[in-house]
Amino acid sequence: MATERNMEKAKDVLEDGAEAVEKAAKTTADKVSRAAHRAKDAASDALDNGNDAVENALLCAKDIIRQHPITSVAVVAALAYLWGRIRG
Repeated sequence: MATERNMEKAKDVLEDGAEAVEKAAKTTADKVSRAAHRAKDAASDALDNGNDAVENALLCAKDIIRQHPITSVAVVAALAYLWGRIRG
C-alpha cells in the first residue's frame, strides 16, 4: 500500500513537472516569436531608410549634374583616369 501511494505521488510529481516544462516551453516559444517579429520589423525599417537615403542621394546627384554638366563630365573623366591608374 505504501508503495502504491509512493508511486501515485511520483506520478503526480512527474505530471506536474511535465506540465511546468510544457508551460515554460510555450512561454519561451512565444517570447522568441515576438522577438523575431520585432527584429524583422526593425530590419525592414532599416532597409526602407537605406533605400530612401540612396534615392535622395541620386536625386541630389541628378540636380547637380543638370546644374553643372561640364564639371560633372570632367569629374567623371578624372575619376575614370584615377581608377584606371589604380587598377592597372
